[in-house]
Amino acid sequence: MHFTRRALGCTREGSFCFAGIEIDEEELVRFVEHVDKDNNGIITFEEWRDFLLLYPHEATIENIYQYWERVCLVDIGEQAVIPEGISKHVHASKYLIAGGVAGATSRTATAPLDRLKVVLQVQTTDARIIPALKDIWREGGFVGFFRGNGLNVLKVAPESAIRFYTYEMLKNLIADAKGEDKGDIGTSGRLIAGGAAGAVAQTVIYPMDLVKTRLQTFVCEGGKVPKLGSLTRDIWVQEGPRAFYRGIIPSLLGIIPYAGIDLAAYETLKDMSKTYILRDSEPGPLVQLGCGTVSGALGATCVYPLQVIRTRLQAQRSNTDAAYKGMSDVFWRTLHHEGIKGFYRGIFPNLLKVVPSASITYLVYETMKKSLDLE
Repeated sequence: MHFTRRALGCTREGSFCFAGIEIDEEELVRFVEHVDKDNNGIITFEEWRDFLLLYPHEATIENIYQYWERVCLVDIGEQAVIPEGISKHVHASKYLIAGGVAGATSRTATAPLDRLKVVLQVQTTDARIIPALKDIWREGGFVGFFRGNGLNVLKVAPESAIRFYTYEMLKNLIADAKGEDKGDIGTSGRLIAGGAAGAVAQTVIYPMDLVKTRLQTFVCEGGKVPKLGSLTRDIWVQEGPRAFYRGIIPSLLGIIPYAGIDLAAYETLKDMSKTYILRDSEPGPLVQLGCGTVSGALGATCVYPLQVIRTRLQAQRSNTDAAYKGMSDVFWRTLHHEGIKGFYRGIFPNLLKVVPSASITYLVYETMKKSLDLE
């Protein structure tokens, strides 16, 4: 038993066409090359067997294609997962719901580490983890570790939706500019579209992120935490509407480098795992998760100084004499008073949350897909 490219393709008799899957010639060639190990244009029974050896689902042609697409394009990170191919799927909104729930769950589970990271980031004196933990506990007890998490969860759904729909719109624009189909914009096109979509989404929800940082770094008097409405009103009245966008420049500057480093590291690690561990077989979900975790941690570490600068701008009231005058002012004052290590305050709890955040996001996302009949 064997298959040729024609037998799989979207001709009248092709298996993909029969299963209702739209696939262009270039995508079909990549699929065949992926499965056809000896590159003779024919997929033998042995090659199908090796490809499906660890495949956990019913081996229908539709499941095989979706599995291959996820293996090649999976991107597991701190953000809610949005698969590359859902724009052509009738259940795109369900995928967004699954990604939103997964992102909200992982944020809640790792909220104590996020609170600790932010508290350490804004400390300009010698910052230590144990004293910071004691301060958080003294101010609010166990609940204090989750201060600001409500806003963090609330912004997941709109951020994911805005990023996804902006990404799709930009893919169309790039494809029209190149005179190509939107599925053929290439890696650089996807990186540009993804980075710009992330920038748009972050700009829209940025005021929520600033208020969350203010909540997390607010020094309570007598254990009294400010109400969200009164804190937001105070920022508007006392500092003006522009205050809600303090620190947005370093935040946006980190998007493209993070995505580039994350993507490059992920692909490199995946290739290394195939060469040295899996002996040319395709990595399964656990290996993908491991590669995504390491690449995400590497990307986050490289752009972490920008995150520190952003957080310090967000946390400090703009109408005080000691307030930072801008991004460059934060940079030089931090370098002068704290040295290089000042740009990495809080990185340890930030790295600690990478593994559980990625794992929880992945597991909840897969569970939600089954609950929403997306498997």
